[in-house]
Amino acid sequence: MSSIVKLEQIQVRTRGIGHFAEITREIEACVDRAGVHEGIALVRSRHTTAAITCNEPDPRLHEDMRDAVYDTFPASRRYRHIEEGPENAVAHLATAMLFGESTWVPVRGGRLDLGTWQHVYLVELYEPRTRTVDVAVLGE
Repeated sequence: MSSIVKLEQIQVRTRGIGHFAEITREIEACVDRAGVHEGIALVRSRHTTAAITCNEPDPRLHEDMRDAVYDTFPASRRYRHIEEGPENAVAHLATAMLFGESTWVPVRGGRLDLGTWQHVYLVELYEPRTRTVDVAVLGE
């Protein structure tokens, strides 16, 4: 078999701070189009105020995560990065220090090999907008 590398971008419309936009199906579609049977899917946000995470599809858990962001980085704190307001500084810090901008998922048998409760999300940490996510599918 020959190696396959397929790069795509998906667009994700977010609703605002704390929105967990599920992108699992879009990543699965990228894997299907790539034709990879065994490999990995790499997923990366192209933004410094939107994160990528793999977690349960429980809205209460998502609310807990949002609360944890603001418990860790309260908007009332004095930030130096203030040109766009304290919420923007919080978004940058949460992406870099709590969530991260990327994840990866194994591909087995031509499908994403996620755990029972695992789903992939883009987490909006700043304001509603259209976000771009890179998906790289590598394998055979």
